[in-house]
Amino acid sequence: MSLIDLDDDQRWVPTHVNVTVLRARGLRTKGKHGSRYLYTIIQVGKEKYTTGLVEKAEVPQWNEECCFELLGDLVLTVMHRVLIGLDVFLGQTIIPLDKIFQDGVCPRDEWFKLNSKAGRKEKERGELQVTVQFTRNNMTASMFDLTMKDKPRSAFGKLKDRPFNHHFVFLCLSPSAHQPAHHKGSHTQASLQR
Repeated sequence: MSLIDLDDDQRWVPTHVNVTVLRARGLRTKGKHGSRYLYTIIQVGKEKYTTGLVEKAEVPQWNEECCFELLGDLVLTVMHRVLIGLDVFLGQTIIPLDKIFQDGVCPRDEWFKLNSKAGRKEKERGELQVTVQFTRNNMTASMFDLTMKDKPRSAFGKLKDRPFNHHFVFLCLSPSAHQPAHHKGSHTQASLQR
């Protein structure tokens, strides 16, 4: 049975999308800009992620993955890093995530055609290979608290209440700093930092 055949109340609906930018081919790069590096800007809604720089090649490879909350279409923009002045636009593709999801093929690994900027004459700008996979985050911390109220606790859940003598480390990624934040504390007093 496919996702389309399910009743609306039984249908699995994603909350997030994992995007992996694999590689590009056929890019129109020019050597006059004083740099030989390329990068891709990945955007869903107002959230953006920029890949690392890779050297110009016939088939530049990034192999970088990021995850976004589903808040709109996926916009991928390939840029050429310039040493002085503004970076140079090489091409862009806009992927309607709702259409990709409705097609029912997941994960989806596909080459997408890069287009010119809106309002500009269309030129051959190459292609970008991208993997798109939908995921679902079922609960937030506040939802977890509400669902656990007045429910019997499993043996695993009861372990949480036992005092422990050892310490452990939480690793959290801060979206702004892109550095792991470490927090040490006892099992009963630990809290996550953002």
